[in-house]
Amino acid sequence: MRNFYAQKLIVSGNNVELYEYENPVVPLRCNRIGRAGQATTTDEQKRQNRAKTASRARQKVRRFANANFSNRSKFITLTFADNETDLKRANKFFTDFIRRLSYFVGNPLQYIAVPEFQKRGAVHYHLLMNCPYISKGKLTEIWGHGFVKINRIDNVDNIGAYITKYMTKDSLDERLAGVKCYFMSRNLTAPQSTTDPDTIEKVLAEMSVKRVACSSSFDSEYYGTVHYMQFVLDAPLSLSDFRKPLESKCFPPLWCDRFAPLPALLSKA
Repeated sequence: MRNFYAQKLIVSGNNVELYEYENPVVPLRCNRIGRAGQATTTDEQKRQNRAKTASRARQKVRRFANANFSNRSKFITLTFADNETDLKRANKFFTDFIRRLSYFVGNPLQYIAVPEFQKRGAVHYHLLMNCPYISKGKLTEIWGHGFVKINRIDNVDNIGAYITKYMTKDSLDERLAGVKCYFMSRNLTAPQSTTDPDTIEKVLAEMSVKRVACSSSFDSEYYGTVHYMQFVLDAPLSLSDFRKPLESKCFPPLWCDRFAPLPALLSKA
């Protein structure tokens, strides 16, 4: 049994991410020593911890959005008629709205929402959801606190990136301290991942790539140089289709001239 891996593939709907590690990753049964063993935490460590937390939140929202929504989903902006600046209070209004909307629809909603501060400090919400047709007037009535804008996302091919651009990038914003920075229904499908090299090779060979959304490299204290690529596909993909022997021979993918390790692909970019 393999107890390490050098590649990791994450599939979220029509979005595929590939990590390749210079040093093999050995899964640990326990976490590394954390803040519990530290006598004090410096301001710099607090800043780094909050930045990491914010980054993980954006990553989670992006992946769950791509795994569950498409450009046929509804993307709605909810704003307050009054200048509501208290995020905790605004979040209570938002959760009440979701309960009322679910009751009106008659079924649990699939949704992801992120709050955003306007320049004047007022809170508003960006809501991505799957639900039947509801008129703007009815949505405004159910919201009950101001205005509703229904945004067109017909041409958006990376839904996750689209919604996370509204998440506050300032991890030190005191208005976010101890407050939820996103909302997500519990009935969403989780992204899929694999570290099996054979499965990864099959996926890379068979997937139909629309465009490369991101290509980068960064240094890790534990894993050395990490190469990262993110692909937007022509259609959603499921790993379950690749976790069994393929009937036909795998040919090189259309988006590269030959099978090549990730560093070689990056050098061509």
